[in-house]
This record gives sequence, C-alpha cells and structure tokens, in this order.
Amino acid sequence: MNPPAVQTPPVMVAVFNQKGGVAKTTTACNLAVCLRAFGYKVLLVDLDTQGNATASFGITPLPAIGAFEVIVGRAGIGQAMLATEYEGVWLLPATMSLRDNDQMLVHAGKRRGLLEARLAETGVHIVVVDCPPALAAATATALASASAVLMPVRPDPYAHEGLVNTWYEIKRIREVVNVQLGVAGILLTMTASEPTGDDVAKVIRAEFGEQVYGIEISTDPMVAQAAQLALPVAVLDPDGLAGRGYVDATLEVLRRLGRQNRPGTALPEPLGLDDALNRLREWRSTTHAALLRRPEGNSGWAAAKAAEDDDEEEDFVAPRGNAPEAARLRLLPWLAAAFAAGMAFDALIRHWWG
Repeated sequence: MNPPAVQTPPVMVAVFNQKGGVAKTTTACNLAVCLRAFGYKVLLVDLDTQGNATASFGITPLPAIGAFEVIVGRAGIGQAMLATEYEGVWLLPATMSLRDNDQMLVHAGKRRGLLEARLAETGVHIVVVDCPPALAAATATALASASAVLMPVRPDPYAHEGLVNTWYEIKRIREVVNVQLGVAGILLTMTASEPTGDDVAKVIRAEFGEQVYGIEISTDPMVAQAAQLALPVAVLDPDGLAGRGYVDATLEVLRRLGRQNRPGTALPEPLGLDDALNRLREWRSTTHAALLRRPEGNSGWAAAKAAEDDDEEEDFVAPRGNAPEAARLRLLPWLAAAFAAGMAFDALIRHWWG
C-alpha cells in the first residue's frame, strides 16, 4: 500500500516498562485509536516479539513483512504498514523474524534516529511503539528514536522495583544515545485489582510526583471481552471504566507533549473531547458488522489475506463477504462462557494486559 502524503517527522511515543503484565500492549493499542479519535493520523509499531499488538488488531498469524524487515532495510515502510479497521490508523506489525533475530537489532539500538529515519515517509502525526517488557535490542531501537516514553505501571507489590529499573534505563539511553528522549509520564493501570494496590500507588505517587497521571485505568471486565474480539476497549466501550480512562489518559499525553515545547513533540491542536468520544462510539456501532466479515476459523484479517494472495502480496487486503450464519451464532455463547468463568477471565486479563 502507499503511505499517506509526507508531512513533518512524526512524534514518536514509546510505551515501555521493563516489568511485564502492566497493560503495556493494551495501553499502546488504545492510545493509538484514541489519538486517531482526537484527529491525528497514527502508526502503531509492534516491536514486542509476542506480537500481541498485531493480534489485537485482528492480524493473525503474524505476517511475513513488518517492523523487523523495515528496521534492517529488507523492506520499505510502504510495503510493510497495514491499514486497520479504523481509517487513519496504520499498523507496522511484528513478524516471526523479529522473534527469531532480535540480536540483529543490537546495532540499531545504538544509532540515534534509525527507526525515525525508516518511518520518515509515513506522513502520520504520531507513531506509537509497543516495546517488549525488557530492555531488548528492539526496545533500545525504539528508545533511540522516541520523542517521549509513556510508562504503564500496575500497582502490585513488584511495581516499584520495575519502575525504578525502567526509569534508570531511560535515563541511561538519554545520556548515551538519544538526548531528545523525554518522558510522557507514568500511567497507573489495572488499579483496584490487588489488595495492596492503593498502598503501592501512594508510594509511586510520593516518589515520582507529577510524573504520575492523576487519571488511572481501572480494572474492567470489558478489557478481557475486547481482547477476545481483537478490539481496543476504547472502541468496544468508550464510556466504560477502562475505555473512558484511556480517552482521558490520551488527552493527558497530548497535554504533556505540548508542555515539553520541543520541535520533536509539536502537534496540531486536537479535536474536542466530545468529537473524540463520538468517533469512538461510531466505531463501536460499526464493530459488529466488521466482526461478521472476519473469516470462519480465524479471528484475524491476515488469514483471509494469506488465503487470497498465497503470501505473495504485501498490501492489506480486507476480507470479503460475511462469515457463515453458524459462526455468528457461535460468537455470543463463546463470549458468555469466557466472561462467566472466573479463572479463565483472570488468565485472560493477565495475558492481554501487557
């Protein structure tokens, strides 16, 4: 596919925490769609070897060309970026090569602006990067180009140590590789999910002060349901606890980027909150029809693409036609069973929140 027209270099926000299970991927995906709802063109880059952000947009299995191929120069951005169901949001997916050849990115992680240069012709306003939950070579590559880092933190007993380590790594990369790297703040996620969560949150707020958002993302069963449907919760339930939390958190990200007053974080004025919420509600209203267009036997768009082009085409191909009626009827009891099973729900939320 052809990328949008070239504009100024995009603002790049890396979503990163060294600790896993903090809703990092969920935050990156919802930030991307919420930024689009506020009027920005957005590219979501999946650098996590698990490929959860890619799967969260219905792209399964992982495609042959994606972020790794672009970074190492094997493919251009126009070959690799995929359109999503949300006009104005593109995805640079994870691939199996990213999982198997992370060591090949070590050099890229030491070069200031390499990823930025690779994405210079996307024409988007903002790039959101979902980083692995460790300072792997892919993470270093993202931070070497990022304008700012957003750190999701789940306030559990191990959160403080993970946050301190993450903060140290950001400081080190800023001193050694990317002097322009800023901090977009600390976002508390999955709050009220641990008995000690309030105490941990107070400790984090006391130590990191204004870097911690006043907005929190509460634990919400709609997150697990959204994950099952390969949808951002801000689309499935924009007025719910987590969905509205991500809308408000996105506004705070934009405010903080604006306050940094640097060329690398300059953005046009966003649309109003009501406009953003209405766009998300409109997407919600069209979600059901989009789900029915997904092929039976696979929840992702990439499977339909693979069947049509035998892995030779690199552009996004939307699936054609509706799923059989039997597949539609199976959808609701499947979700109900997943939602009702307590242990299954807990496993799902832990897996999909980062």
